[in-house]
Amino acid sequence: MQKNIQNITAVIEYIEAHLTEKLDLDTIADAVHYSKYHLHRMFADMTGLTAHDYIQRRRLTEAEQLLDFSSNPIMEIGLLAGFERQQAFTGTFTALYKVTPIT
Repeated sequence: MQKNIQNITAVIEYIEAHLTEKLDLDTIADAVHYSKYHLHRMFADMTGLTAHDYIQRRRLTEAEQLLDFSSNPIMEIGLLAGFERQQAFTGTFTALYKVTPIT
């Protein structure tokens, strides 16, 4: 159990360090030296979320802070949070928070 916690901690640290970059399961698995299938299972078992869901939630948390504490346009905030398009950012934000992002 302790080993799994250390492994997931390493995965989360990698995700946090690369949050604004393009992240997918293959990239993360390569970085932490696991197969993507093992990583997916282990991450979901330990966190209750898939790596993809965790990444999206973390990006949205960062974006929410920018929305609250900056005057940047929504498009710029979405890009800063790691989303490639404003539509993707707005759709994901609205799906999770049930409101549209506003600055």
